[in-house]
Amino acid sequence: MKLSRDSRLAIGLFVVLAILTVLAAIGQTQQEVPPALASSSTAPDGARALWLWLDELGYQPDDQALEIFRVPNETGLMLMLEPVVGVTPGEWELIDQWIEDGGTLVVAGDGVAAAFAARHYDFTLAYLSAEATALAAQAPLLNSPPLTAPATVRAFAYFETERSDFATLLAVEGGPVVVSFEKGAGRVIVSATAYPFSNAGLKEPGNPALALNLISAARRSGAIWFDEWHHGLRSTRADLAGPTDWLFAAPAGRSLLFVAVVIFLALLFSGRRFGRPVPLAKDITRRAPLEYITAIANLNRRAGHRRAVLRQYHHSLKRALGHRYRLPPALPDPEYAARLASYDPACNEKALLDLLARLSRRNVSENEMIQLAAEVAGWVKDT
Repeated sequence: MKLSRDSRLAIGLFVVLAILTVLAAIGQTQQEVPPALASSSTAPDGARALWLWLDELGYQPDDQALEIFRVPNETGLMLMLEPVVGVTPGEWELIDQWIEDGGTLVVAGDGVAAAFAARHYDFTLAYLSAEATALAAQAPLLNSPPLTAPATVRAFAYFETERSDFATLLAVEGGPVVVSFEKGAGRVIVSATAYPFSNAGLKEPGNPALALNLISAARRSGAIWFDEWHHGLRSTRADLAGPTDWLFAAPAGRSLLFVAVVIFLALLFSGRRFGRPVPLAKDITRRAPLEYITAIANLNRRAGHRRAVLRQYHHSLKRALGHRYRLPPALPDPEYAARLASYDPACNEKALLDLLARLSRRNVSENEMIQLAAEVAGWVKDT
């Protein structure tokens, strides 16, 4: 059975609605799953165990969500663990200024955002051909508490750099995996692996001691801030800061966008206009009378209508000359000319008969036709 146009449109819109619903459900599910190394995540790759452990040890862990990016007040150490959102130049200015004032930054991870963060300090990630499972300390700096056993870091990358003002804390044969360097009054620690900070990693030998050593390297006391901003987490007020954010973040706003898209598709596929048609300039401009006359003449010329045109001139001449005397144009030419001459002594009967005879000829050239038309115009003008 052949479906009507409306039926096909309805089926198409239903398919579009179904696809959008599935995509929205997938997006919502992905948003509900916290990113790796998030302080609220209890998954094996989360960092909830680290947050609770630091709190139990008497530190001040902080994972507050922000409306706009800034390093919270009273922060002594900032943990940027496996970020998923890139750090903007403006955010780097705030972070670097905070470090130079005495703060300590720990950047750990081998993802894209972590690689760009390390590159900000001139360290480039290079990936290993095989996993480096356990690494021993390379310097006596890791002594709070003493790192007596190799740490199970499970590193897949190391750093390449042209800098020389850093200390290597952990390394593989190819290069350093964890480095530390001074910046102003503060310190920066960059790690090519974030596994030791994860829920699963803290259960591995050597990782708790490594994590405590890196955290104890803070130059000043204060809160330990888990950077959730670069995990894509924002405060509710920040998400709804303006109309645009409300449209894309709030369920009601997304519903309005959804309805608008469906209405637009319905109008588009139904072929309805979105407004009055705007005529082109050439359609608005009126044609000149001469253009119309020229077009009709060209059509008659191409169709070979010379005889019909001559008959029209023949009839028009007799009607114009006999209008005053009520002479019917249907009269035979000799009788018509004789009666017209009897009424109008100024009429040249012989010349009129000659013109009417030439207008009745079958084979007339185009030049002769033009001459006959001019003669007819002269006779009509003199009436």
